Parts: sequence; structure tokens; C-alpha cells
Amino acid sequence: MKPAGGQGGRRLAGAPARRANGQGVVEYGLILSLSAVLALSLLVLAGGTVADVLDLITDTVDAAEGR
Repeated sequence: MKPAGGQGGRRLAGAPARRANGQGVVEYGLILSLSAVLALSLLVLAGGTVADVLDLITDTVDAAEGR
């Protein structure tokens, strides 16, 4: 059976190859894992600063409420 378009199984020059079924899932997994590693490293490197900022916000809100 010939593919749609009547090409007889030949690819046109410059046409992308057909993707495997699981390739999209693998790409999504790689992007997700890279994002997790990046987020974790940013938290390790800037964790103290983030904690200080959150403490400052908490203190400011507590002072505004009169606690």
C-alpha cells in the first residue's frame, strides 16, 4: 500500500522523517527532567536568599497586621 500523496515510499528532499510513536513522550520526559534538575540547582544555590526574602515578607505582613 502506497503512502498518501502518491510518493511510493520515497521521501522528498528536505522532508522530515516520520517520527516514531514514543519519541514525543521521550522528549517530554527529557525536558521535564532537565527542568527539575535546573530548578533543584537554583534552589540549592539561591535557597538562602529565597528564605531571607520570605522571612522579610512575613515580618512585613506581621508588622502591618500589628502583631
